[in-house]
Amino acid sequence: MKLSKLACLLCLSCTAGLARAADISASGENLSRYVGKYPFDVVDGYSFYEHPKVIAAVDGAAGPGTADWIDGLDVGTPITLKEDGLISSVCEAHNCADNNAALAISASGQLIALCLFSKSGELGIVPGEVHWIGPNLDRYVEPPEEGGGCPRDADEFLEAYTSVIR
Repeated sequence: MKLSKLACLLCLSCTAGLARAADISASGENLSRYVGKYPFDVVDGYSFYEHPKVIAAVDGAAGPGTADWIDGLDVGTPITLKEDGLISSVCEAHNCADNNAALAISASGQLIALCLFSKSGELGIVPGEVHWIGPNLDRYVEPPEEGGGCPRDADEFLEAYTSVIR
């Protein structure tokens, strides 16, 4: 093997190793730095739903691609800290009532609860039903009378989540 090919392979493996090290480093960090930020604000190279811990928690509970779908909902409220969880609410621009989601996750990256709503049934969600997912939780409920699906802020989230787990 020529020396130039060997050097090229070595560079490629080092680059892959550095990229993996960056993901491992990011996944070792605490998510609390996102409090007060919008979900699409970049903190240390990641928006909230692009962070490896958030992706692992969301996709691990709701299936591959769910975090990406949520990240594509490009309107959101600032991330808040309630009790011991970060709460984020997002929706689709100009279509908030039809596609939205809300997440409660610990600062260490453990899923507390996830709410998904798609009027048309994107992601395989039952169309027009609110899907709540969490540890020992996989439940569909009717959307609120005022419509819209998932909660839009932390107080609504806690109220809705409490109602769902009863």
